[in-house]
Amino acid sequence: MRPSLNAIAFALLAATSAAARPPLPAPPALPDQYRNAISVTGSLDARWWQQFGDPQLDRMVDLALAGNLDIEMAAARLETAAAALKAARGARLPTLLASGTAGIQQLSIEDQQGKLTSRIPGFTRTVERYGLTSSAAWELDLFGGLSAASRAALARKAAAEAGVAGARLTIAAEVCDAFIMARGLQARLAVAHERLATFDTLSQLVGARAAGGVAAAVEADQVAASRAAASTAIPALEAGLEVQFNRLDVLMGRAPGSAEREMGGGAIPAVPMVAAADGPAALLSGRPDVVAAQRQVAANDANVAEAIAARYPRLTLSGFAGFLANGMTSLLTAGAVQLGAEAQISAPIFAGGRLRAQEAAARGRLRESVAAYRQTALLAVAEAEDSLSALTRNRQVANQLDEARRALLAAQARTHAAWQAGSLSLVDEIAVRRQRQDAEEQAIIARAEAARSAVTAFRALGGGWRAG
Repeated sequence: MRPSLNAIAFALLAATSAAARPPLPAPPALPDQYRNAISVTGSLDARWWQQFGDPQLDRMVDLALAGNLDIEMAAARLETAAAALKAARGARLPTLLASGTAGIQQLSIEDQQGKLTSRIPGFTRTVERYGLTSSAAWELDLFGGLSAASRAALARKAAAEAGVAGARLTIAAEVCDAFIMARGLQARLAVAHERLATFDTLSQLVGARAAGGVAAAVEADQVAASRAAASTAIPALEAGLEVQFNRLDVLMGRAPGSAEREMGGGAIPAVPMVAAADGPAALLSGRPDVVAAQRQVAANDANVAEAIAARYPRLTLSGFAGFLANGMTSLLTAGAVQLGAEAQISAPIFAGGRLRAQEAAARGRLRESVAAYRQTALLAVAEAEDSLSALTRNRQVANQLDEARRALLAAQARTHAAWQAGSLSLVDEIAVRRQRQDAEEQAIIARAEAARSAVTAFRALGGGWRAG
């Protein structure tokens, strides 16, 4: 007694289970809370850049999210992945085809067959043939190869979706960073011009004293040298500012030349509070790059199942129905009906080790993607900790330098009043003014770095995004 198809399928399924894939490893163990978190209450907003409180920054981020070409490329990759998923799902459904034929043929009566058939009464040398046929074919997914391909395509689509979110997060952070750097450079330029004006005043004063014999000529030379050194800072700051303006234009997907006019002047955005209430484990679903790596593991796992299924038989059912006749008048008649059906099973017997090699390669890719996922998760936690730590320290430095700036500003006001009262020389007043200017520049640099640290922290924490 021959074994039934169900018995064969059961035996092959048992063989498949024997070669089943190993279970996927768990993600790395992560701590419950960040060591350097400033605030453990609240949650990140998906439009986190609005927390800087600068409408011009908000506008530039929105323009970049709408026009950036990196985001456009990520969206195109998502479109490709969505099409691949649709194709993989379609492979699991029956294929239906319809065809029509019409032809005319003149037979030869000079070959042996033609000479014989031409003697038959009613022989017609010219033959017409018409046909209408519909056919269907369906591969049964006995061993899960088609469903595995569909799962792999679904996982890659999810990875592409995370890629779009990652691109949007990166571009928003880059715009914020460039904007803050530009505001910082603008503020430093203002201080540089003020410092140059102070040296001009000091140069005039020392020059007058030298002419009156009060000061040595070497003092005038020293002031002139200091002024020249201070003036060199202005071109460097202007060049740096131009770089940031061009960077902003490219991020917004347009040719450089508009950002400077649109930004105008303004203060460095205030440093917002960055909430880190969810802890490092939230990065597994809240960082686009971690989610993309996780989805890649799922896709490669499905590819292993697909490679295993390729080593086992494939069963395809097919059939057709239609009409075939030698004249249009008899085409749609009962006598012209033709039907057919078949089941086809194919199994690899010898492939030179190719199928096993493909399975081994799929398992290797799975193992690599698991390691990459775990590494990405660990790096994400490290980046979050580093950014929160830098934000805490930079905020402290900015506050301390701002206190020093305010103290020197008060000292300058007092020395200026003393100079006006005649109890202090202008040289002493200018010396305090220069100290205040130096402190002002250091405070500007610290404020910009603190604000940039906040941007880095928002980005490292995933920017409020969550995987769907």
